Amino acid sequence: MLLKHCVTSLPVRGLSSVRNYSIKSTLSENEIQKFSKMAKEWWDVNGPFSGLHSLNKLRVPFIRNGICSHQKSAVVNNSPTSPLAGCSILDVGCGGGILSTSLGRLGASVTGIDPSEENIAAASLHANKMRLQNVTFEVNTIEHFQALNTSLSTTFDAVVASEVIEHVENPKFFIQTCTELLKPGGSLFITTLNKTPASWALAICGAEYILNVVPRGTHDWNKFITPDELIDYINSSGCQLRQICGMAYNPFMNKWKWSRTTSVNYAVHATKSSQVVTDDVIQNLN
Repeated sequence: MLLKHCVTSLPVRGLSSVRNYSIKSTLSENEIQKFSKMAKEWWDVNGPFSGLHSLNKLRVPFIRNGICSHQKSAVVNNSPTSPLAGCSILDVGCGGGILSTSLGRLGASVTGIDPSEENIAAASLHANKMRLQNVTFEVNTIEHFQALNTSLSTTFDAVVASEVIEHVENPKFFIQTCTELLKPGGSLFITTLNKTPASWALAICGAEYILNVVPRGTHDWNKFITPDELIDYINSSGCQLRQICGMAYNPFMNKWKWSRTTSVNYAVHATKSSQVVTDDVIQNLN
């Protein structure tokens, strides 16, 4: 049963080929090692990832509502228990599968990818325990996954990267690669941290060094991305912004809520252009 969920595209000895696949890469070895060391704690709801478990109460409805509002053709029914049935979702940087499994429980066919073998093992084990036949996981980077699936013309109704882009290299390339894996009209969902004095004070000083709600060194403020930067990357990739919302976290109660300000955490929904320019169209234009 476990192997059915752990679809690791490369064995352990082959992971180096993923990491060296392209000169232009989103991979950060330090980030992989950092989260791999915590892999056994992904499903401890009171552990270092408790904030991500709590964040599901915002990001899961955000994704569900975004898909149902802008991609009604992607879902096969409007069932209260399986509102995303028929929808294919790629969860990039899925970690231990906290978000992937929640989306799978809503009926979506979810593929979670992460470059850490330890994270994928934790995600696969939990999916197996949950008996989620519609959720699979792979050890992979986004660029290698995209390259492997180009020849197969594999695309998704939605691509999600939640609390991921602030941990990658080449964020603009990351967004472009995510977009290439979307169907025309498909949705891109991002949650991340803004690069402001407030995010430095709260997300790093407060959360990591004073309250210790996340391990020290989890975040690098220099890799945080402003909404303007992210929107620029999204526009350059051929997507259109649909919604941007601020999020606020209460570490004392481990609760999230929507906020009017994007000064610390924020969520973005964009959709890929539904117009596909083919060679025939280009010839006619010429």
